[in-house]
Amino acid sequence: MARPRTSSKRKPVRPVGKRKRRQIKPEDEGRLIYRDPEFLMQFLSPRGKIRARRQTGLSRRQQARLAREVKVARELAILPYVGEDRRGDGEERPRRRRDDDR
Repeated sequence: MARPRTSSKRKPVRPVGKRKRRQIKPEDEGRLIYRDPEFLMQFLSPRGKIRARRQTGLSRRQQARLAREVKVARELAILPYVGEDRRGDGEERPRRRRDDDR
């Protein structure tokens, strides 16, 4: 016969009373558009990647919209595909060989 489940072993998903704050205010949702690159840049990492939802604090719908707007801005060359440290504009860094890692 199976043992009855006890609810004492379950961990709460999120501590009670702690709510995740949204990064953008309701009035700033209108700024979440491809034509505002300064606003979109705060959601990108230094390498140019779109930050994860747990880092941005956006809702699922807002994060999907953010990704869509960033991709449109990249396609129109408003935002770069690659961040500043990966472009190669500055001085040349020596490349590590894979054999050196071993």
